[in-house]
Amino acid sequence: MICFKCGSIIDDDSAFCTICGAELKEPDTLVLGEEKAPDFLSEGSEPTMLLSDEELQDAFVNEYGGNLDSPSQFGEPADSSRDFFYNSDTAENTDDLMPFNEYRSPEQPNDHDFSRPKSFNDNSDTMPLDALMEQEGCIPEPPLPEPYTEPYNEPYGAPYGQPYDEPYPQDNGYSQPYNEPYRPAREQPPVRDPQQQRRRTAAKKPAKVGAGRVIGAVFVSIFALFFLLLFSLTLSIKLGLSGGIVRNNIAKLDDRTLLESEFDGNELSNTLFGSLGLKYATGGIATESSFRNYMLRTDFVNYIGRTAHSYLNYLIDGTGSDPSITAEDFVYDFVKSNNKACIEEWGYSMTDNEYSILTQNLESDGFSYVMSIPQWSSYLGFSLRNLKFLFSFLTIAVFLIISALLFIWTAIVLDGSSRHITGFFGSILNISGVIMVIIGGASVLVPALAYVFAHQTVFYVLSHALLTFALIALCTGAAEIILGIIFKTVRKRLN
Repeated sequence: MICFKCGSIIDDDSAFCTICGAELKEPDTLVLGEEKAPDFLSEGSEPTMLLSDEELQDAFVNEYGGNLDSPSQFGEPADSSRDFFYNSDTAENTDDLMPFNEYRSPEQPNDHDFSRPKSFNDNSDTMPLDALMEQEGCIPEPPLPEPYTEPYNEPYGAPYGQPYDEPYPQDNGYSQPYNEPYRPAREQPPVRDPQQQRRRTAAKKPAKVGAGRVIGAVFVSIFALFFLLLFSLTLSIKLGLSGGIVRNNIAKLDDRTLLESEFDGNELSNTLFGSLGLKYATGGIATESSFRNYMLRTDFVNYIGRTAHSYLNYLIDGTGSDPSITAEDFVYDFVKSNNKACIEEWGYSMTDNEYSILTQNLESDGFSYVMSIPQWSSYLGFSLRNLKFLFSFLTIAVFLIISALLFIWTAIVLDGSSRHITGFFGSILNISGVIMVIIGGASVLVPALAYVFAHQTVFYVLSHALLTFALIALCTGAAEIILGIIFKTVRKRLN
């Protein structure tokens, strides 16, 4: 039962409150959730007793069986109430039953007891309202929500307005008028790590490379340039000077212009007529002017293309046997095979005796020596047969791999400095590209200009035979120049 005056929990059989002494007639209904001080305790007044001394004496005697005037019996309950306090089957200790903390006789003092007995107006043992509400099963009001401290990141706007991130400021030190809407504090920028900032600053600065490393990189770059040029040249020769391509280019020659070109100080037709000794072999039937018409009736241009095809396949591709032609080969492969042109021009068919005379005349003029590949090898000091290893695709791939390794070595020597590495790579590619462009352009322009000024047969033939090689060399050089420009552009961005 709860006292309607002081709110203390007392026994249901008590007629008076053991704390405040109020008479308990009928238990009043206590409205939980309201804190109300006792009526006899008002602010600014002294506590007063609600009962007189006689009524208090009677209540104490009826309840505890003692006498207030005899301190020896204070705290000892009467026989009628002793069983209630000490013989209860449900009580674990006396504190659960007695409203006081402990009742001890004066013969058993306690160090924690007060020097004077408890007063009826002492509310120290009164249960707080929160504990009482919890004991009675009342649910307290939920606490207020904590202030919203996370940054507001709603992309499409909040349905009920932006959440607040701090309490509304007080009037002390706040300069914003209260009639204006409250503006949340501006979010502070994140604090950066000083070490991380220093590392970023150091990364932006160009790395310093010593002079020794630069000089070493120059030497490595020279080798890289050399092998890159070897790769570009061998690839251009392999693709642009194959036998079939050259044969097709020579087939585009104008036979009359070819015969009118100069060879060995005279026109090609006159020089060939004198070397063959055709006038003596035919008994004066053939003349220089008629020999030119005879040559126009033959397949002289195609024969030159077939010969060049066999020579280049042997030297570059390494296919076939030695294609060197002799005087006898020329007479029987060209003159005898074009006997029809001899009949059409001179009305005369040559015999084997006349072919032998033509062969002897060419041999005496050194035709076989000039057209012999072994003689060329002896003159140059190495076997031209080995050129097939130089222009094989395997060798070309090796040149490319060596060039790539030298590029990597250059980067290692430069200690990974991107600014220097891109600069060296750009220079190597630009130099190689310019050289290849010069070679490609010279392969076409130089023979053509030389033929214009010198009117030599060899320049006229080369100006057509090297067309494909020149085109491939120009494309290779242009590609290298573009790559070099890219590296140079990157280097400028890194500065």
